[in-house]
Order: sequence, then structure tokens, then C-alpha cells
Amino acid sequence: MKEEEVIILSKKCNFHAVKASSLKLEASGREYWRIIDADNNSMVLCYLNPLKGDHLNFIAISKELIKNNISCSKIVHHNKALGVTIQHDLGDGDLLSILDEDNKNELLKSSLQMLSAIQNSSINNINKFTKEELLGQMNLFKDAFCRNFLNVNVNSSIDNLITTTLNYLFEHPWVNCHFDFERRNLILDNNELTIIDFQDMRIGPIGIDLAGILVDHYHEVDLCATKDLLKFFSKKVKLDCSEDDFFEFLRWGTIQRNLRILGTLSNLYLTKNRSFRLKDLPMILSNLLQMIPENHASKEFIINAISPTLIKRVSEI
Repeated sequence: MKEEEVIILSKKCNFHAVKASSLKLEASGREYWRIIDADNNSMVLCYLNPLKGDHLNFIAISKELIKNNISCSKIVHHNKALGVTIQHDLGDGDLLSILDEDNKNELLKSSLQMLSAIQNSSINNINKFTKEELLGQMNLFKDAFCRNFLNVNVNSSIDNLITTTLNYLFEHPWVNCHFDFERRNLILDNNELTIIDFQDMRIGPIGIDLAGILVDHYHEVDLCATKDLLKFFSKKVKLDCSEDDFFEFLRWGTIQRNLRILGTLSNLYLTKNRSFRLKDLPMILSNLLQMIPENHASKEFIINAISPTLIKRVSEI
């Protein structure tokens, strides 16, 4: 959308904006805009084409999170017909932007405390992931990323990696799963962590959200620091599991998540020409490699056939 269109939408929703600036465009098609009125009050407008979806899940889950005393983005207006919610403006202090070597450990521990609280909360009316959904998400790696984006035909080792991952995930504890619990979606507002973009919350494997916060898409994973944070997390949750167990939860959650994201971002480029995240693909693939077990044949195939092809492909765009 253009700024003028957002301003018009805001006025139809009882906020008389005079300025609007784009914040982010999500893979889901949601557009986030900061809207400001003549008195310099600001809100965040989220738009989703009503023909492509709605905000009802987001609104319902917001109420559940608030009921469980979990700080989350609060909605002040909703217009279903227009596809708009207006939310409090939490500022620009997302963890991806503000983490540094001095505050990183403290803020990641706070994030893990919040994750534990979410997982231990009673949240009504959220669905459970099916095998077909988790499998379909990983198959995007084969179809969209490898075959369509890189023009690489995968071998049986990739199919084995996907099948093995799926089997492990169904052996792990299943909990409330934000499904995108990453640093972009955690905002430090008045020294309190607040969560956003929780509309896709489901019941799912514990490792997927651990992967979101501990294996970031924009930085190389530090396995030593990650294991220390997992040790901290293991003491916060009510599970009779060893530290090694938690690393395995993280390992297979990361593999599922990174296979899915590589496929999703490639598909966005191929179908909608959204190239802004292509630069992140090499790091996402590198972190995937770090988490695949050393003896798994897919590791060699990715190193030899996929990684160099990806570097060349991204450099050409």
C-alpha cells in the first residue's frame, strides 16, 4: 500500500493519521505501518487483505495471553471488513535491533522466561499441528528452495533428513508454540518484553520456538552460548529431561524451522518477487548445517551441492 491509502484506512478506523511509515511486510501478507496524528500520537496499523485472511486468531490469542499475564501487543480497534487492526505502538526496540554483547545474555534469558510462561499457560482454542502440516512445511525446502529456486534436484539424504526430523518431533514434548518466536517479534517496551505476531500460535514441538530465539536467522549460531541458555531454560520448565534432551529438542526444531523458512522465502521470491530476504538465505542454510548431526548424509550433500549453488544464485540477483 501507499502512505495515502494507509492514512485513509486509519481515518475509517477512528484514528486521524496525518503521517504513515512502513514498518514491515510479513510472509503472510500482513503490512505493518506506524501511523501518527496531528498531536504526534502514534499507533501501529496492521493491514491484511480481507480476501486473504483475517485478524480473528490474533485477537482471540491476544485475549488469552493477557488473561495469562503475558505482555503482548494490545488491540485498540478492529475493522474486519477493511482488514485492519490498530494496536499500541511499542516502539522500535525489537531484540534483533537492540541486542549487543553487553545485554545479549540477559535479554535472551528474559525471552526464555517468557517462552516458558507461554508454554505453561492455558490458552484456549488453538489447534495442534498435524504431521501433514509439518511435513509440507519441510517439503518446501525440496520443492521451492532446491528445485525451483536453485535448480538442484535433491537426493535421498534430504528425504531421509525430513522423515527423521518429523519422527523426532513427534517424540518430543508438545506445548503452546508461537511458531515465530524470534528476535524481531520480541520488543523491549519500558524495560518489559512484549510479544507480537502471535496469530499463528499452535500446539507444537517444543524445539520450534527454542530454535526461533536461540538460532537466529541473521547471525551464526554460537553452540557453547546456546547450550548455556538451554541449561537456564531447562530449569524454568516442568519437564523431567536432561540437558542433552533439550539440545536434541533444539536440534530437530531448528532443522524443521530452517527447512521451512528456506522454502518459504524462496517461494515468496518466485511467486511474488519479494527479494528483500534472499540475502539471509546463506546464514539460514549455514545454521541448518550446524544443527544437522555430523554423520547424516544430507550434510555432505548440502555442503557440496546446495551451498555453492546458493551463494552463486544470490550473487546474481
